[in-house]
Amino acid sequence: MELFYKYTEFPDKADIYAKSYIKKSLSNNDNFETAKGYFLLSTIAQDSLKLIYLDQAIDLSKGYNNKYYPGALYFNKGDYYFAKANYKEALDNYYTSYKIAEASNNNILAYDSKFNIGSLKNRIGKHEEALTIFKEFNEYILSDESEYPKDYYSKLIGLFALSDSYTKLKKLDTATIINKKGMKISLSNNDNDMYHYFIMNEGVNLFFKKEYQKSIDSLKKAIPNLIKLDDKSNIIFSRYYLGKSYFEHNNIKEAISQFKTVDSLFKDFKDLFPEIRQGYKVLINHYKSSNNKENQLFYLNRLIAVDSILNSNYRYINSKIIKDFDTTNLILDKEKLINDLNQSNLSKSKSIFTLMVILIIAFIFLILNYRKRKRYKKRFDLLINKNTKEEKIHNSINETQNVTYLSEDIVKVIQIGLNKFESKEEYLNANISINKLAKKMNSNSKYLSVFINHYTHKKFTDYINDLRIEHTIERLKVDSKFRKYTIKAIADTVGFSNPVSFSQAFYKKTGIKPSYFIKKLENSSSD
Repeated sequence: MELFYKYTEFPDKADIYAKSYIKKSLSNNDNFETAKGYFLLSTIAQDSLKLIYLDQAIDLSKGYNNKYYPGALYFNKGDYYFAKANYKEALDNYYTSYKIAEASNNNILAYDSKFNIGSLKNRIGKHEEALTIFKEFNEYILSDESEYPKDYYSKLIGLFALSDSYTKLKKLDTATIINKKGMKISLSNNDNDMYHYFIMNEGVNLFFKKEYQKSIDSLKKAIPNLIKLDDKSNIIFSRYYLGKSYFEHNNIKEAISQFKTVDSLFKDFKDLFPEIRQGYKVLINHYKSSNNKENQLFYLNRLIAVDSILNSNYRYINSKIIKDFDTTNLILDKEKLINDLNQSNLSKSKSIFTLMVILIIAFIFLILNYRKRKRYKKRFDLLINKNTKEEKIHNSINETQNVTYLSEDIVKVIQIGLNKFESKEEYLNANISINKLAKKMNSNSKYLSVFINHYTHKKFTDYINDLRIEHTIERLKVDSKFRKYTIKAIADTVGFSNPVSFSQAFYKKTGIKPSYFIKKLENSSSD
């Protein structure tokens, strides 16, 4: 098993060790150890194979009184189904994980499972049940018995879930109190990301309080940070309520603009929430009132597509939401519109052209998006399957490469200085500059710049940034706690002045965004 974990960054090798472990366990008739082997395989498997291995591990580990098995296996199945937007199966598996963890006194797994159950219940409209779960989670986090880290972030997770539930239950003053508390804790710990999440929650809360201008101000303040984090779900959520606030504030132009933006984001993000369809109804009615049948038809088609996804993701929940999927009526409206448009040859031509353009754009988008995902996955696999640390600078130097206008003594001094600089990881110092580094190694900035440019083919800034990114990648691979940091916190830790410059340097070095790299690592990591 140790060899498996040693080679988790190399799935092909890890697969061999996991299967060897299973073969050995089978020969010893040890079902429990065989279950462990299948769990190891599930952590490196893709798509449906992951589910097959988890099911085999669960079957083999049933009946054993263990703190982690099979509870953690059901939890991982819940994560698998959640990622596939199959919320019914996700709920069922999280619940099973919770019951097993509770019986085996695995408090962390029990509360993690229950928290995820609460999040899903909140998502599908069972807000009272979700609130009860989040209250219990929050009380445990704050108790002396809590096995979670005694830090501010654990508290904020509980508070954030509570505030969202209270807003959905229209207990708006209570939600405001919690949001303000969350903002205060976030600011005192310099957590800009969580601060803006609470700003977002309060913006939605203010909408339901009918304080529309304040809601607009809060949501406009939160959205840029969500864009920076590439949090598509909450970007859509925030822009939807921003549009609703504009609409209630009689700023129809801005409301329409926000609902159109939500629609444009829909093509990139298919895991939607039921409320979003109301924005399409506003768009349809807006174009209906202006007798713009082409756009009316366009957004009718979009709403039908949205309803198809919502019906697929939420079809098992209560009848109240099911009844809201009035797709049959929408199709009738669509057919009537098409008939009206067909009465005019010009309108008919425009409709056909528009539909063709939509289909072409959709087809092009699907191809581009598929290629982008393949490209990102390939780049991620390359990073995972190799050590990103570059060779020390002295290994890149040979006699034929010497710069004619730098003496051997100068080259030797700089070479030794840079090796020391890299081995001590002094590049993580945010205040490092070429002048300071040159002075430290008893040289000058001109010689150092020429040396770095010649032997690394990089400018000094790129040389420093690449070292920092290499360090970041290696630490993210092995340090699960580091992966929980915000992008800003990671940037600060490795010496960047701000998260934007860090993200740009990471993308330049790897071809993928840091948020994508971290998400893929989390998805492929073991317990």
